[in-house]
Amino acid sequence: MNASVPAWRRLTCFLFICLLVIILVFVLNFELNNKIQENVFYKTLSKKIRKIGIVIVLDENAQTKYKQYSENMKCYAKQHKYTFIILNPKSYSNCSLIKNFFFQKHCAVLNYMKSMINIQWFAVLDGDIFAFNNSKLIEDFIPNNANIHLIFYERFYTGEIMAGAYLIENHPWSHRFLYKWSQFYFQLPQIGYHNHDNGALHMIFLEMIEKPDGILKKCHLKYLRSSNEQNYYRYLRCFRCAIGGQRLFEHIQVLRRGHGFARDFHIPFINDFLLHGYKDELNQYFYNPTKCTTNWLTNIKESSLISNIEIAKNMTKAKDESAMRKYSISLGIPDVTDCWPNCEQNITGNKLVKYLAALCN
Repeated sequence: MNASVPAWRRLTCFLFICLLVIILVFVLNFELNNKIQENVFYKTLSKKIRKIGIVIVLDENAQTKYKQYSENMKCYAKQHKYTFIILNPKSYSNCSLIKNFFFQKHCAVLNYMKSMINIQWFAVLDGDIFAFNNSKLIEDFIPNNANIHLIFYERFYTGEIMAGAYLIENHPWSHRFLYKWSQFYFQLPQIGYHNHDNGALHMIFLEMIEKPDGILKKCHLKYLRSSNEQNYYRYLRCFRCAIGGQRLFEHIQVLRRGHGFARDFHIPFINDFLLHGYKDELNQYFYNPTKCTTNWLTNIKESSLISNIEIAKNMTKAKDESAMRKYSISLGIPDVTDCWPNCEQNITGNKLVKYLAALCN
């Protein structure tokens, strides 16, 4: 520096440069800390061996009603060394403002997931779901794609995405999904058939896969007109048109009709895993419903099982035709009849053309 410059000016310049360096270091450190905070949860999980938990959300009355089902799933979890828990959503005070049980469920799951950072994936199940064959593994339904954080499946009869059973990774993106889903309770419209969390799911889904505002507004208008079941199916029709033949998204995978990890059919096939919707005693399926054994096949009543895959294919075709007669508004076309049980992940080709023509007119 020029010696003719006064000392006080040189000192001022030096202090100013020091101040700029301090500010720059602070800003960079702040951004780095934010990035660490955002990713620390996932990084903690990624360093561990994948662990799986099974979560069933039931209030006190439902815990009594579905005790046999819960014991069945508890036994399944024990055999495969999965963590198992029954959650009562009323146990979480931050869910207390949500007065609808179905939305409370997802709020409780979110709280539990955040407290269990050692578990990477959870199977979140309805109380009326049981394991028909415990040789199936939950991890078989989890793709190797590290970007997929949430797995749903389509209901066979209506094409609706099933809200009562899903596989979810313990990941910040999943947490955001559950938060938005649970908070949708405060946006529920005063209509005759909003179908609780299942109706809300389709709006959250479209938002989280970042569909354009025009599509969101169009389907939301259909949702607001859902005064009865038929109008609700028109809302589903809008949703299914919006996603087209796509079933694999950036962070979500939707298993196609008849290919999910659970089914609503009461007659199990040899390739089934979980059955949903059966409300009676499990004596129809097991010789001893309370028996916990490593070889459940010996406990399954053969008379309840369809072991011939050709018979299963014919039954699936018949059920698809029946579904089309009643739910063609939301289904569009029978898209799995000709390919079950090994349909492609997405609907493509000429089938997609027919599918879109049926749903998007």
